[in-house]
Amino acid sequence: MVVALALALAMAVVVGVAGVWAGRSEPVRMTAGPNRPLSEDMGSVAAHNSPSVAVSPTDPRSVVVAGRVDRPEFSAVVRLSRDGGRTWASTDLSLPLGQVRPFEPQVAFDAKGTLYVLFSTLEGPGIVPNGLWLEKSVDGGSTFSSPVRVADRFAYQARLAVDRTSAGVHVTWLQANDAVVKGRTPALGLGPPPNPVMMATSRDGGATFAQPAQVSDPRRRRVGAASPAVAPGGDLFVLYQDYGGDVADFEGLPGEVHQGAFSLVMSRSTNGGATFSDAGVVESTLLPSERFFVFVPRFPSLAVDPRDATLYVAWSDARNGDADVFVRRSDDRAESWSARVRVDNAEDSPRQQQYLPKLAVAPNGRVDVLFLDRDDRAGGFPTKALLSTSADRGRTWNATVVSDEVFDGRVGPRHGPEATDPGTPADAGTNLGLVSTVDAAFAVWSDSRWGTLATHHQELFFVHVGVTGGS
Repeated sequence: MVVALALALAMAVVVGVAGVWAGRSEPVRMTAGPNRPLSEDMGSVAAHNSPSVAVSPTDPRSVVVAGRVDRPEFSAVVRLSRDGGRTWASTDLSLPLGQVRPFEPQVAFDAKGTLYVLFSTLEGPGIVPNGLWLEKSVDGGSTFSSPVRVADRFAYQARLAVDRTSAGVHVTWLQANDAVVKGRTPALGLGPPPNPVMMATSRDGGATFAQPAQVSDPRRRRVGAASPAVAPGGDLFVLYQDYGGDVADFEGLPGEVHQGAFSLVMSRSTNGGATFSDAGVVESTLLPSERFFVFVPRFPSLAVDPRDATLYVAWSDARNGDADVFVRRSDDRAESWSARVRVDNAEDSPRQQQYLPKLAVAPNGRVDVLFLDRDDRAGGFPTKALLSTSADRGRTWNATVVSDEVFDGRVGPRHGPEATDPGTPADAGTNLGLVSTVDAAFAVWSDSRWGTLATHHQELFFVHVGVTGGS
């Protein structure tokens, strides 16, 4: 059955899928090209996930992908393509003196084509950051400048936003007050609050950073998974998750899936990141579908329309009994939000999970969401990547499969207190990678098609999706 499903998916990818929206004279058509692995090491035991992708604004053939490595040890990779994603090569970061373990890198280009890379360095056997660093490249990633320290120890979940209209570089992270709970080494959770979300800002292209500002509301005790974005005009928005009373996941304790609701909260800065104010709750009834490892949680997604500062937020929750992907939109800079809309537009069965949404907005306002779809009813948890597109500001969506093979959702690393259970899905990472242009989407996800339950190999796969119509 899995083979037949894989053949059907491959046919869908080759042919492409057309979606027609009300009020549109021309349908949007998405045509996915062949899936391209970022390495050719099919026999590896390495686990690659959490991709960050950037496309140069001065040369759309220049694509950079950075990713987290969980096996055989925690590390990071950066891959370059000079031909729009057809072929890939490795490049080496310029590591700080004495450091050998970069982790969870993020990439972004500025308007002039300068590439920025943000990464942590680790100490000890687990995920314990001893520094957060930024470096840049003026040749698309072939060589890098010396790294600049952004934050010190225990800076987790770091994310990067670059203002393309200025030299502004903005970095968010979760500042832990103690990375070891109750004397456990390696750490499985954070110490008791406060562990706030912070932002540091550079106004000189990453050469220096101002003192960090607290982003999260001090009244919110367990927060994380923060995503920054820069709106036209320079206002900063940071979406983060409030885990409420979920002590077990936050401190890495054994237990069941948290029964209470999480919230998605927005913070806003109108002075370039010097201070932040609470812009309100985007979603107050997010129901988690599974346990998570607090150092590397699944991230909700935030994107901004570059034309008019319309905000879009995407997340996954289990309000319908299994995980679905939803989107809300704000037309007034987070003052109010539209009703939630489900993006996968499919009649699925119980235990059909959609998760890890990644948003991007094209320069013409088209909104894309990349996400994973996993069937927990079938043997092997067959999983695929989908891209859903909206040409009417998120009101209606049309999804198509972009992975040309189904892969086993059990294959890959597991983290946290329940990490030894082989009957549970593997960790697919904190996020997927997506960049949208007027006529294309560049998508990257963690894929285990080359792995087995013995190797647990995950590889990053890239696809170029051509987009026509909808304008």
